[in-house]
Amino acid sequence: MSDSSLDLHGPLALGGKTFIVTGGGSGIGLCTVEHLLAAGSSVVAVDVNTDAVKSVDGDVTVVCGDVSLPEVAAEAFELAMVSGRLDGVVFAAGTSSTGSMAELSMEVFGQDLARNLSVHLPLSQAVLRHRSAHRTDTQCSLVYVASKHAVAPSTGFGGYPVAKGAVLQLARLFALEGAKLGIRANTINPGAVFDGSKFWEETLSAEKAQSHGVSVDELPDFYARRTLLGVRVTPADVANAIMFLLSPLSRATTGAIIGVDGGLPVSFAR
Repeated sequence: MSDSSLDLHGPLALGGKTFIVTGGGSGIGLCTVEHLLAAGSSVVAVDVNTDAVKSVDGDVTVVCGDVSLPEVAAEAFELAMVSGRLDGVVFAAGTSSTGSMAELSMEVFGQDLARNLSVHLPLSQAVLRHRSAHRTDTQCSLVYVASKHAVAPSTGFGGYPVAKGAVLQLARLFALEGAKLGIRANTINPGAVFDGSKFWEETLSAEKAQSHGVSVDELPDFYARRTLLGVRVTPADVANAIMFLLSPLSRATTGAIIGVDGGLPVSFAR
């Protein structure tokens, strides 16, 4: 029997709610900000480069800074709580990396982990601590953007796949610890997303194009052809899945992994 209080034929019931989006300045994060604003939500967008998100129309507050720093995470959290509520956080901050594990220095490996894993910890902890101190019967949804590399790593991406694999466990731990506080924590595993993304910077694109025997311009279509559905994954595809996990439609979902990769059997969640 469906929940009669939920309008399954209307919007995702996100109007009037407040969300934080890290990595909100480009790619998946920026697209998610735009989706949330279109749904009538208030958004606090955090990124080290906020030029693009500053031009977005809607109820968006912009924080320019590194969200791995506790003081930046605290600022974003406090700004969101001005509304008196925080309904969810999208953790889309992260950076690409290149190189083989054999050649990876400890310094670069540490940077890969910091930028793609540790970056999520301060804000996640802030949510957990607040919910512990202020009990409520409403849910708060944490959505972590990992990668298909989390379950099916490819070589040449440095420590990035290691960090993304650990993001799955981070989300699961917050799902376990947060359940009694009304916190849901889930993960999105996108495939290769080229449109509007800063992930595929010049060096990485050139290296991957060379290794696959295609030109840089042909790289997006090359990755699309490897998927079961034969589609290029867009930021909007990923943002749509994020919206579901933020919405009441997923109220019974936590600790889950959703792949948005066009269908890659090697990265099916097991």
